[in-house]
Amino acid sequence: MPRGHIHISSSLEDVVDNLTHWLIEEAHNAIQDHGRFRLALSGGSTPKALYSYLAQEPYQSQIDWSRTEIFFSDERDVPPTHPDSNYQMANKALLARLKTQPWAIHRWYTEYSPPLALADYRAHLTANGTASYPPSLDVILLGLGPEGHTASLFPDQPVLQSHDIVAHVFVPSHHSWRYTFTLPLINHAHQIAFLVTGESKQAIISELFLEHCDVPAARVNPVRGELHWFLDKASAKAISQS
Repeated sequence: MPRGHIHISSSLEDVVDNLTHWLIEEAHNAIQDHGRFRLALSGGSTPKALYSYLAQEPYQSQIDWSRTEIFFSDERDVPPTHPDSNYQMANKALLARLKTQPWAIHRWYTEYSPPLALADYRAHLTANGTASYPPSLDVILLGLGPEGHTASLFPDQPVLQSHDIVAHVFVPSHHSWRYTFTLPLINHAHQIAFLVTGESKQAIISELFLEHCDVPAARVNPVRGELHWFLDKASAKAISQS
């Protein structure tokens, strides 16, 4: 059973509102503590609702975006203008509407060869005097697939054993190549937040919290940070009843 703080809300809208206020507080804490907020975004339809919400007032102005750096916990190996690009989705929903510097948004350069793209992202993650390795991002947002994948870490893949902080992986079930954070990087974050909604996630949430399973999401276990689960009632039905 994964440890962490469980936040259950009645609907997707309430989950997004709850997570937005939590992110605002974490941004304030990080900037007050060390002068900047390093946030990693996730892809998917549910995070899109969060990003659209964050882009609105009064929420947008409650984060100092001039002191915020944006990363992506995973990315599909497609051009940044492709409809499947996580960057493209986040840019339309949030990033293009922010008052932030272009250098502060660290997208995956999928135009590069995989070795060069990985080297580039390692450099971004470890820049600006980051003292620790793996580096400790302030907040990493994650989703959860019905089979237990998170970021682009899928069950039974060699990348789950990687000691590197980033990887280029082929996902047979989706017939696609992707870039992803690995477990060492994820588990060194100060705060990790899963955003999970919908009845389709009931089964995997039940497995994670009520059974012993070894899916990738179950291996998310912060070394020194905190783990949070932002769920709606539909996804959390089994653990609510227990």
